[in-house]
Amino acid sequence: MSLPQKVVVFHGDELIGAQTEDGTVYAPFNRLCENLQLDRYGQVQRIQRHEVLRDALVTLTLETSGGPQAVQCLRIDVMPLWLSGIQASRVRDADLREKLVRYQKEAAVVLWQAFKPQILTEAPLADRESALAIGHLEQIIEQSRAMQRMAEEQIALIRRMDTAARVIKAVQTDVADVQVRLGVLEERLHPSSFITPEQAAEVQSAVAAIAMALTQRDPSKNHFQGIHGELHRRFRAKSYNLIRVEQYPAVLRFLEEWEQAMAGGADSAP
Repeated sequence: MSLPQKVVVFHGDELIGAQTEDGTVYAPFNRLCENLQLDRYGQVQRIQRHEVLRDALVTLTLETSGGPQAVQCLRIDVMPLWLSGIQASRVRDADLREKLVRYQKEAAVVLWQAFKPQILTEAPLADRESALAIGHLEQIIEQSRAMQRMAEEQIALIRRMDTAARVIKAVQTDVADVQVRLGVLEERLHPSSFITPEQAAEVQSAVAAIAMALTQRDPSKNHFQGIHGELHRRFRAKSYNLIRVEQYPAVLRFLEEWEQAMAGGADSAP
């Protein structure tokens, strides 16, 4: 036997609601996906992975143009929770993005209100005012639960993202530490491969002279870091002590050309 159904026009779309014997209202899931241009198969998979939503997606017998058929339906009290998982900001089409926001805010309420008069008519006349108040409060409770579940999911997501960010930062720090240790180890194994401390001091002095001159022109930037970064980009040296012997003349020449370029009015590296 098919369930009682109602069709509601919602901003140009047709929303279908079906009410079970216990008064619960469901919406055919395929129609919701069609209205929002969503892949129904992908959305069903997402719902089935969700601990709260999976129990709200059921199969009901509804009257269709082809007669009574088994139709997958979503309980309308969890519609805001399901729709909240679809980020409107990622929808490129402006009209579709606006429609999605309207569905997130209003669709579940519109369907519930379509069945509210029927529920109130079946109640004794003396109880209609109470039934209206109870129905309104029940709706608030259901929406509050959906919002609470959504908030809990967002908190869990933020915590997972924070944990992932800390792990990535720790890995990056470890990699940098390993690179420095490898450089030190290579220096110990092949000390003749790198410049002497005196030569490293000479490079550092040249860098300081350029950085101080640049700072006088533009004190808003960290010019020491900029020069060091340019040396690392060109010569792959993590520190002055890790400059290779064969690179030493080129490093001095590079710094000398930069200093000459500054004398000519340029600020950037040659």
